[in-house]
Amino acid sequence: MWQSRRSELTLVGLFVWYILSVGVFIILLLPFIMPQHQLAQFIPECSWQSQFHKPCAFCGMSTAFYAISRGDFAEAHRLNPLSLYIYFTFLLNTLCAVIALKRNTRFVKNNIVAVLRSDNILS
Repeated sequence: MWQSRRSELTLVGLFVWYILSVGVFIILLLPFIMPQHQLAQFIPECSWQSQFHKPCAFCGMSTAFYAISRGDFAEAHRLNPLSLYIYFTFLLNTLCAVIALKRNTRFVKNNIVAVLRSDNILS
């Protein structure tokens, strides 16, 4: 029973990570497929900056991501020093998610079938 529960928790954890990784991948992809002025329409004004008149830790991040996608790392660092770290962490996460998905495909498939059978969905 414990092993079954552990497999279910691992499966749920993988699904959550994969879903978040898709969102992270979309964030990385946006500067290549959407012009910056178009994306700016969807990004709300920073409430921290409007309330305290100081930029928050994420101010300038989307502009910095556009600079990184053009290869302008100095400009990205000037816009937001954290942008380089976050961008490459997102990139590394996406790479790890793709590798994990490739390695765990059989595990995920077998455990989905096992969970569905244990819940009498496939019976």
